[in-house]
Amino acid sequence: MDIRKYEVIIKAAECRNLTKAGEFFGYTQSGVSHMIKVVEEELGFRVLNRSRSGVSLTPEGERIIPALREIARWNENLVQITADINGLVCGNLRVGVFSSVAIHWLPRILRDFQADYPHISIDIIEGGSEDMRDKLSNGEIDLALMSIQPNFGFEAQVLKVDSFFAVLPHEHPLAKKTCFPLEAFNGSEFILVKRGYDDDIYKILAEYSLAPNIKFTSNNEHAVVSMIESGLGVSILPELVVRSYHENVSVLPLSPEVSRKLGICVTSFDELSPACRRFCRYVRKTVAPDGAIIEY
Repeated sequence: MDIRKYEVIIKAAECRNLTKAGEFFGYTQSGVSHMIKVVEEELGFRVLNRSRSGVSLTPEGERIIPALREIARWNENLVQITADINGLVCGNLRVGVFSSVAIHWLPRILRDFQADYPHISIDIIEGGSEDMRDKLSNGEIDLALMSIQPNFGFEAQVLKVDSFFAVLPHEHPLAKKTCFPLEAFNGSEFILVKRGYDDDIYKILAEYSLAPNIKFTSNNEHAVVSMIESGLGVSILPELVVRSYHENVSVLPLSPEVSRKLGICVTSFDELSPACRRFCRYVRKTVAPDGAIIEY
């Protein structure tokens, strides 16, 4: 079975562009168009709409793309298992991450992993909580390093408890205090990470019945810090984000303490490919070297 033509359709749907899909696999645009045409003739219906702005899935394409992703995933798993049996270590991994995880965790993980497994390629996909959940469900990524929520439908291993902090401009009246009471956010001009990107902050606001005056929202946590530095408001952000900004803004522990759980999320640990299983071992070794891992 020629799986590559399915992989080309998947990539074209993700990129919304035939040229970019071709570049990823080393094909010309005409070559990609031919492969898609062959698949559409085999299936008996159009999978992609073409327009000047790019390509998009037809309604029929939307229905079939999950099955194509599943075929591609199992084919990749077969290739890796076969290579593993023959003493070779190769394959491709798609890892979803928060931007803060990409900055503070991934460099060490990738350095050590690539030193031992140079023939395993890794595609890093950054996004927010909602995006990571969708991509895991759709099979667009093999694993996610993200915030773990109870009963969210995936298997997970908690590697680190990440505390939240109040982030304030240096001139804020409470900036010199030893901690920041949560109720002090009520009525404060607040800069919020957009819903779907970091849902943990919304849960904090709801759980403690906080009612700040939300002035700005952003899907970029580092942009939030920059706005706070400019005196535009205050916010709540996790330690993994603010650890590099203590000179730019005032960072205070919250009272009471609030935290999130970060770790590995997958659809099934039992069904991981050999490459993915190896990568998870390196993540655990780097982030939780003492072995303090909690199964979810």
